[in-house]
Amino acid sequence: MAGEQTLVPLLFDAWDDLDRAYAGMTAEEATARPNGASAFGWTLRHLIGGLDFYVNEVTRGGAMHPTFAREHAEYEFSGDCGDWDAIAEAAREVRAELETYFGGMSDADVAATVVPAWGPFPATTLRYLLFRMITHTYYHIGEVATRRGREQDFPGALARVLEGPDFGQES
Repeated sequence: MAGEQTLVPLLFDAWDDLDRAYAGMTAEEATARPNGASAFGWTLRHLIGGLDFYVNEVTRGGAMHPTFAREHAEYEFSGDCGDWDAIAEAAREVRAELETYFGGMSDADVAATVVPAWGPFPATTLRYLLFRMITHTYYHIGEVATRRGREQDFPGALARVLEGPDFGQES
């Protein structure tokens, strides 16, 4: 790592809590839309697929994971979920790729990386995008946990508590 890294661990914590919110979810539960709410599978695609789009396609010039691209084209903002198993697998694959990409980035790297303008959205920094994605992920974690009746479990423990003089501990 080229320097201090504080923001990226927050994203990884959010993903750990997201895993807990989805733990043990069946395909039936993931694709259901009780009272017209978005399916949990749609929400997972929305979260990880959105980051896949902005990082892998817009920022890095590659392509989205084929499952997320297909699901987005078919279901866009409908709240419906197609193939839950494919979405869950694509989420694991994209997260593994992004963990490798982000894992080597310092706070300075994240702040200096430009996310180009796309559609109605102006150019920004990867730092800003990560802050938005972390908070957006926790919004949906709360939604999933509450709808599943497991809200007492969230958020999870602070697994990556920082150490050092600024955090009340000696380095």
